[in-house]
Order: sequence, then C-alpha cells, then structure tokens
Amino acid sequence: MLTEGFRIHPHDFWNKSLARIAARPAIAGMPHIGYTLETEAGLVGVILTLWSRRGDEIVCALSSWYVDRSYRRPHATSLPITATSIDGPLYLNTSPADHTRKSMTSMGWTQYNFGRSVAFPVLTWGTGKVSEDIPSDLPERALLEDHRAWSCISVVCRKNGALSPFVFRPRRVTPLKLPIMELIYCRDTSDFERCAAALGRWFLARGSFGFILDGKVKGMPSIYAEGKEPRLYKGPRKPRLNDLAYTEKVLVA
Repeated sequence: MLTEGFRIHPHDFWNKSLARIAARPAIAGMPHIGYTLETEAGLVGVILTLWSRRGDEIVCALSSWYVDRSYRRPHATSLPITATSIDGPLYLNTSPADHTRKSMTSMGWTQYNFGRSVAFPVLTWGTGKVSEDIPSDLPERALLEDHRAWSCISVVCRKNGALSPFVFRPRRVTPLKLPIMELIYCRDTSDFERCAAALGRWFLARGSFGFILDGKVKGMPSIYAEGKEPRLYKGPRKPRLNDLAYTEKVLVA
C-alpha cells in the first residue's frame, strides 16, 4: 500500500522504515505504528503515527497518509481524524501535501512553519567548542543517541558556560549537490544562532559547507525561501521551530 501510494520509494525503503518505527518503545494507550483503512477486498488506506515522549509531553508525528483513489472522497479524512482522536498529545504533520493542507486546516490543524533558510555561519566569527561526546546527565541524551543510531550526527556545543545539544542530518542541496547539514533538533533556534560559528567550523572540517533549517536566522549569511516545507500542528501548544526529532525526517528515511 505504501509503495503504491508513494512510488518514489521502493518496497525495501518501506520495509526499513516500518522496522525502524516498530522498534521504537510503545507508549501505553497509543497505537504503535499507525492505522489502516480496510474493506472486504483488503487494505485501501494507511497513515503512520510516530510517537515520542518529551519529558511529560507526548508528541505524535503523522506520516505517509494515503488512501486508494476509489475510496478517497468518502473516506480519506477518516484516517487523520482517527489518528488525532486522543486528547492530550501534540500532533505534527511535518510534510503535508499541497492538496491536503486545505482539508487539514478544516480539521483543526494550524500552520507553524512558513519557510526555510540555508545558512553559512562559517563566514562569521564566534567562539564555542563542539563535541560528539554526550554528557551522561544531558536531558536529551537518549534523543541524541537515538538519532545517532539512525545515521544522524548528534553533537553538543559549549559556549559561555552553556551546553546546547543538536542533531543534524546530512543532505545535498540541488542543483550543485552541495554537502550541507539539515538541523533536526535544537532546544531553540536562538541556540543554533549562538553556536552557529563554532558548528560551521566543525562541520566544514568534515566536508559540509552550511546548514538548512526552518524559519529565518540572524547573525550569519543566509538565504530564506518563503513557503518551503510548510508544517502543521494540532494540540495544546505551538511547536518550536527546528524540533523535528522522531518525525519522518529520520524515521521514514
């Protein structure tokens, strides 16, 4: 069903992604992998639910919403409605398709990201020390270790006595295929801005020339693309920009 709905990805891609999701710890009372829509003829729809805990908060990132064309008009919205029927969690859709955004807005979803930046902080000056060693008492230690196991790069930066955690994913930006790092997690975009020069130097030594991240950034050369990768949320609070941990950016990849 997923291969049929998202033909850009082969069958092995979905096998790997589903195995990765299934290996995540289950959260009591929440569906482990997602929901399907079935008829007597078999599966006709699917949506994945990617669950994580952030302290006392539960976050669910929806992914891979697809319904067979012949069942789309009467039944397509039943999957996201069912997937967000549990009160309390913060729900995310980090890559809504253009043709679904209007219907999701009518279901109570709100846009929170309106564009992305490509930033080149290596061209600026600033102090800070970057390390791959994750302190044992870091609140995000498990988050950084989880994402490192999924081929992300997890680091901490110490500057002016403050320690800030970061997760990045290697990317190549077209058309030049420029090696670049995508920011997957930081506590706040201001942490990235504060540590950007040190991060830029550290990653340049490893062959990466810049960063791509949600929203606008200050204090460094950057290019902002309005409307790039809109993101939606539903729930008790507005999400922070540049917290894409445990979303399809890393689990369905």
